[in-house]
Amino acid sequence: MRDLHLHPPVTMSHVSRRAPWLLPVVAAIFVALAIGAVAGWLFWDAHITAWVVEQRSHGPNAIFRRISFLGSTRVIIVVSTVTALVAWRRCPRLALAIVVIALARPLAEFALKELISRPRPAGDRMVNGEGYSFPSGHPLATAASWGLIPLVVGLYTRRRALWWSVAAAVWALAVAVAASRVWLGVHWTSDVVAGLLLAVLGVAAAERFIAATHGPCRSERAEADRVDPEVVDRPVLEATS
Repeated sequence: MRDLHLHPPVTMSHVSRRAPWLLPVVAAIFVALAIGAVAGWLFWDAHITAWVVEQRSHGPNAIFRRISFLGSTRVIIVVSTVTALVAWRRCPRLALAIVVIALARPLAEFALKELISRPRPAGDRMVNGEGYSFPSGHPLATAASWGLIPLVVGLYTRRRALWWSVAAAVWALAVAVAASRVWLGVHWTSDVVAGLLLAVLGVAAAERFIAATHGPCRSERAEADRVDPEVVDRPVLEATS
């Protein structure tokens, strides 16, 4: 069976080859939302936020608070650090890439927020929110940290079912974190949609960066150096005849 680190079941590159229009469409929608945020054209946001506020109750409020915390700066720092340390044992270059992505993500987010300068929803906030609103940083941070875990999992297992389970879980978490920010009243719906779109583009860029800086990892060298046990068990004369 193939090494999942060398040959993951799916990557953004695989998707782009099958659907070359996808990433340009994602980028175009993000730009359209950004222009709409600057011009004040995203009229549906206020209606969605008003509806969400009406649906709030104690149980969902507590759940969404916990989900949102998983995309907070404190958790993201811990996840990125642990992921990089675990990756370092078998692939230092991947660990370095994880650190670079973790440092680059908040800079890109800050620059976009300052450029677009969209105010956050006023009133009905359940948690504090600092800075501008567009795009939502929590889903982007989740994708840039939790979303890299499948790459590390591929260093330690060949079980495709496990890889798929982890990949599905981290992207489901990114969507849940995005929804939590609207529920808690600190972002508009278009903010979190834009954050998820930016996360897709960010993963594609991260894959390119990792591919450009990637070298042979210990798991790959071990795979290349693996000796067929049948050959080892043969008598010397038989193996060389």
